[in-house]
Amino acid sequence: MSRRVRDRCLELERAIAARFRSGSLGLDDAIKLFDELLPIARAASVRAFNQLLTVVSRAQGRGSSTSTLIVSLFKRMVRASPNKVAVAPDRSTYSIIICSFCSMGCLELSFAAFGLVIKTGFRVNARVISSLLKGLCDAKRVGEAMEILSRRMAEFGCMPNVFSYSIILKGLCDEGRAEEALELLHMMADDGGRTCPPDVVSYTTIINGLFRDGHVDRAYSLFREMNDQGFLPTVVTYIRVIDGLCKAQAVDRAEGVLQQMIHKGVKPDIQTYTCLIYGYCSSGQGKEVVRMLREMSAYGLQPNVVTYSLLLDYLCKSGRSTEARKIFDSMIEKGIKPNVTTYNTLLNGYATKGALSDMHGLLDLMAGNDISPDHHTFNIVLCAYGKCGMIDEAMHIFDQMRQQGLNPNEVTYAAIIDALCKLGRVDEAMLKFNQMIHEAVTPNIVVFNSLVYGLCTVGKWEKAEELFSEMLNQDVRPNSMFFNTIMCNLCREGRVTEAQSLLDLMVRVGVRPDVISYNTLIDGYCLAGRMKEAMKLLDDMVRVGLKPDGFSYNTLLHGYSRAGRIDDAVRLFREMLSNEVRPNIVTYNTVLHGLFRSGKFPEAKELYLNMIKSGMQLNIYTYNIILNGLCKNNCVDEAFKIFKSLCSKDFQLGIITFSIMIEALFKTGRKEGAMDMFAAISAHGLVPDIRIYHLMIQNLIKEGMLDESDNLFLAMEKSGCTPDSYMLNSLVRRLLHRGEIMRAGVYLSKIDEMNFSLEAATTSLLISVFSREEHQHHAKSLPEKYHFLKGVNK
Repeated sequence: MSRRVRDRCLELERAIAARFRSGSLGLDDAIKLFDELLPIARAASVRAFNQLLTVVSRAQGRGSSTSTLIVSLFKRMVRASPNKVAVAPDRSTYSIIICSFCSMGCLELSFAAFGLVIKTGFRVNARVISSLLKGLCDAKRVGEAMEILSRRMAEFGCMPNVFSYSIILKGLCDEGRAEEALELLHMMADDGGRTCPPDVVSYTTIINGLFRDGHVDRAYSLFREMNDQGFLPTVVTYIRVIDGLCKAQAVDRAEGVLQQMIHKGVKPDIQTYTCLIYGYCSSGQGKEVVRMLREMSAYGLQPNVVTYSLLLDYLCKSGRSTEARKIFDSMIEKGIKPNVTTYNTLLNGYATKGALSDMHGLLDLMAGNDISPDHHTFNIVLCAYGKCGMIDEAMHIFDQMRQQGLNPNEVTYAAIIDALCKLGRVDEAMLKFNQMIHEAVTPNIVVFNSLVYGLCTVGKWEKAEELFSEMLNQDVRPNSMFFNTIMCNLCREGRVTEAQSLLDLMVRVGVRPDVISYNTLIDGYCLAGRMKEAMKLLDDMVRVGLKPDGFSYNTLLHGYSRAGRIDDAVRLFREMLSNEVRPNIVTYNTVLHGLFRSGKFPEAKELYLNMIKSGMQLNIYTYNIILNGLCKNNCVDEAFKIFKSLCSKDFQLGIITFSIMIEALFKTGRKEGAMDMFAAISAHGLVPDIRIYHLMIQNLIKEGMLDESDNLFLAMEKSGCTPDSYMLNSLVRRLLHRGEIMRAGVYLSKIDEMNFSLEAATTSLLISVFSREEHQHHAKSLPEKYHFLKGVNK
């Protein structure tokens, strides 16, 4: 071929490539350029055509238009017409066509082209077969691919290579069949290297697949086996192992792999450390995150936008959005440009905290830096407004999305519908739902949950039933869990009548209530004190063939106990035993507490002694009930004996246990014992809380130990325990009753200093005290705002 002809061919090939990349080359243009090559150099036409096919497949991507173009060009190549010369395709031509069709997902066309290869007598090579294998695996037809690998390749005189096997291994792993891939790998290894031994890619593929399927130990074992077989893991292998272990919360093992990686001379990259940082962030180990960042820096690696996004996510989920903002600002100072995901992470942190002002500031910064908000950005802001009940602002964001060229998705609609329903604007929520359907946005279970809840709260049961028909039309099948969630929310808000109506609706629409459905409603009735309806539900459960469980009985027992109906509770407890429902420690605690509270001391004592004799493991709540019951019934010595027994057994006591005993000792005049008990708290690894300080100080005042009470109050503040309004008001009243006006004034100052209000009982007592003339002169010792009291009796 002359130089002039060759240059012209290259010029035409470049023109084809350039116009395809710009999207300006259609079928007619392609044929015209190809036809121009034929008269110039027939010998170069096959090569030119092959290049044309390659450019077409790369530039056009997937789709029917691309496959049509390739087929048309191929027909043009092989069919002669007047004044045109047909060109015979070579093996490369067929190889390119098969690879192109496979990459586009057009398997039928791939196999048709493969048939032509066989028909024309070309020898099939591994590259062509591998393309077919990959196409089949991408289409989730791994079984057919394995058939070709194990049997048909040999028939075509083409032996499988490690690349062919790797395609099958990846296909199996992508289908969640990593165990089968592992068997195939061992088959390759057991062959003794005669045909196709596995390589590092084979091992890495299956290790990744096993981690993805949740087989963490198997994946780690295979990684160790790989080392034992003499395969040197690459940085990709190490990243897959470290990432898999971190996602499984096995961060310590992951760091061990990092150290092994460094020891073997494989240099970690940013992705390696980012995986570990993710692991430590997700397990809440902030100090280890800082250590990883320092180690990265020591290797000359700087965090990238992904690393920073992980750090921001960790801080925001920990409620530390202020720290997250500092990290965000430092990221910008270092020249790393945040992407929309980074902004969304920090926005979500602000939204979760309800920091709307900070959220607005960040949105302005996004706009200033030309970062276009995406669906997630708008959804975060809309949800934040919805949770705050700012529905007008939420609706504005909803409309603003469209102005930005983004159509609301199912998450957007779910947020706006939920906000409207919670505000009782159910008709507007239904309009949004209809708009959603009209725009072909498929409602998810969250949308239906919000709407059913909203319709229930306004009593629109017919509309609710219509909505269930719509759910079925959208192929959303409501189950008992769907209803139970809504019933639970209704009961939590005291809407037990609506929850009952929802249970009846379940039956009408053909969803069978389960034990949880009944338990949820029983709990709602018990919370409302409607024990008759709660008990009826227990009978209804049995009638429809459901067996009440421990939670059913415990809920009812707690309801009876709280209502002071201990005889009914004991009767139900016996019924529970007769129905062979085994009581747990919660059951016994409920009955025990009810017996003590209702004054049935002998029965309570008998019950807890039987519990101990039966070998039941009593918890701290049980012992607190027993100790409190004994102390309230003047059996302090017996209670103290049990307390000492618990101490000798190194039983883990709580602050409430000490409070019970200290109050009892003070009540029986054993103030020294109470002081010793308070001093023993720290010896048990506990820290006094505000309740126990309050108990101690008010009893010291009652005993006339005023200096001791003052000193203890100062010690409390020094320890970082802050007094609350209830405590300060209580101490003021206690001191006023004793006539300690000046000391009461100190605590009144504290109330003012902490911006607390005087309780009605405190104000009433102040007026009563200063209405007596003998106390008038003490008014000046109070804070200035209380000086008016000196003239209260005039």
